[in-house]
Amino acid sequence: MRYAGFTVGRRLLGLLAGSMLGAATLAAPTAAWASSGGCTKSSPCSLAFATSGQPAGTAVDDAIAADFGSQGGPVQVGVLDSSGQLVTNVKAAVTVTITPAANPGSGKLSGTTTVNTSGGVASFSDLSINKSGIGYTLTATSRGMSPAISARFTIWGSLQPCSAGPCSASASTATTAGTVTATLAESAKFLGVGIGGADYTCNGTYTPVSQPFVFDVLTGSGDPQEKAQFTATLRIDKSKVLDSGHPGASSWQICYASMSQFTTRDGSLGSPTTIGDAPFFTGLLPDCELTPKAPCVQARNKDNAGDVIVTFLASGDPVGRG
Repeated sequence: MRYAGFTVGRRLLGLLAGSMLGAATLAAPTAAWASSGGCTKSSPCSLAFATSGQPAGTAVDDAIAADFGSQGGPVQVGVLDSSGQLVTNVKAAVTVTITPAANPGSGKLSGTTTVNTSGGVASFSDLSINKSGIGYTLTATSRGMSPAISARFTIWGSLQPCSAGPCSASASTATTAGTVTATLAESAKFLGVGIGGADYTCNGTYTPVSQPFVFDVLTGSGDPQEKAQFTATLRIDKSKVLDSGHPGASSWQICYASMSQFTTRDGSLGSPTTIGDAPFFTGLLPDCELTPKAPCVQARNKDNAGDVIVTFLASGDPVGRG
């Protein structure tokens, strides 16, 4: 796979041409070509997300920056000539959108989405997405240039700073609510939670009803903590319970997804799948009384409102749905 790179000041910008560079139909020459200093109709330019300007994960409606949790500089897209060098005197308008095939939460991108280049680089400082999801990417386009697709990133419903002791957080929609308490690793900095934005199913006759409950302990750079332990409760609204045809709590299961392999309810190992573009394993969780090790289901209850509440232990990089 060819890697093209260039520098702006001390920053290295680059693209993975084999997987992140899309095809484009070239427009007729415009005034931009004449001043591009490296872009011609026969040798067109391409766009590239900066290595140090890739979008990083953050919370819903918070500014998407180059470092996790809205830290660091802006998202940046540069203009490369045919040899992979930055074209510093190009004048072009660059537009970013959510990649249609990588919009797990059906989110909307807000902020200034079209920016003119300066020194060959377009900087986006106020982008945000309004729905949580695993595996978002952005696509950058400009007239007459080949587009670029960013690295994947996660948008959380909320990111809660955590530095010591048990840390808890919640997320909810009209039909699904989740609360999680995490045992923190030494390097933990954040607890991220979200509802939805992780489409997957489990093998067999089980039919998922609730929205996925996504949660994880993360370092300051956004890396998940594989050894993290969680106690989670998933609440399914009465309307969904009645529609499911399973009004009692005893038959409700947790359809679990994790980047770590685990033992399922029937004693087999989780089945491989992909969420976003990341590898996961899925399966129904066993009961803790039979398999007293996370992940497993601790309890199933029904409250006075008719909602079903399932409590389960989790570990690693998990997603759970009822």
